Amino acid sequence: MAERSVTVIRSGAPALSRVPDGFRELVAYRELLGYMTLNRLRVRYQNSWLGWAWAVLQPLAFLAFLTVIGSVIGSRSSLNVPYPLYILASLAPWTFFATSLSTAAAGVLSSRSLIAKVYFPREIVPLSYVLAALADLVIATALTMVALVYTGHNIPITVLELIPISLILIVYATAFSLILSIAQIGFRDIAIGLPLLLQGMLFTTPVLYPLNAVPAQWRTTYELNPLALLVEAFRGALIGRQTISAGQLVYAAIAGLILFGIAYFIFKTAEPNMVDEI
Repeated sequence: MAERSVTVIRSGAPALSRVPDGFRELVAYRELLGYMTLNRLRVRYQNSWLGWAWAVLQPLAFLAFLTVIGSVIGSRSSLNVPYPLYILASLAPWTFFATSLSTAAAGVLSSRSLIAKVYFPREIVPLSYVLAALADLVIATALTMVALVYTGHNIPITVLELIPISLILIVYATAFSLILSIAQIGFRDIAIGLPLLLQGMLFTTPVLYPLNAVPAQWRTTYELNPLALLVEAFRGALIGRQTISAGQLVYAAIAGLILFGIAYFIFKTAEPNMVDEI
């Protein structure tokens, strides 16, 4: 019996052109990205009784839990707002980041039938989950502002800093989501281990406590973590007590862009074999 010939089609484009070519293709498919993002939001609470009320109840329930835990291990001495409000301001960026990673990691696998049938830039799948998670960021931020006013505090002018801080945070969430979505194809245990990893990151990121609560001998090393800087900067901008310098934000932005470039290159390199592997 004669052997069947197999033809493997691969891109002939140079490796270094994958990132700019990918960006151009992504722009061309921007309408599909918008549609898939809206679809993520539409189906998120589609079959639940409370619907979008969960978007408010979830951070409030998490806030209650963290307030109890944080009242034991947190530092309140230098806070200029009530401690629950302090944590609520921290939950906005953290919830966005954690939701992005936890949903996007398995996004490519859950979209296998669509990926196998229709061609489109595959990064649209994890990116749509990241953009959908922005709803959590917006809702938690708005909830914090309402709580500020309710407790007699003014909304500080530093809230304008939330725009660049959020953009940097989106870059990190996208980079990690791209890496995890590719890794999840080859290592299915990532979906099981990711919640544990996020729990560990929660307690090693200044969500329950201010950055200055970290012992002085460890603080320099601790501040090398861009996510810690971004959470602290986001909270500081929201409550009007910024402790992160412009230089630290520039460092976080540059490191994030480098990480994103690496993650996007890895994703586009793995993209041609994605259909066969999932």
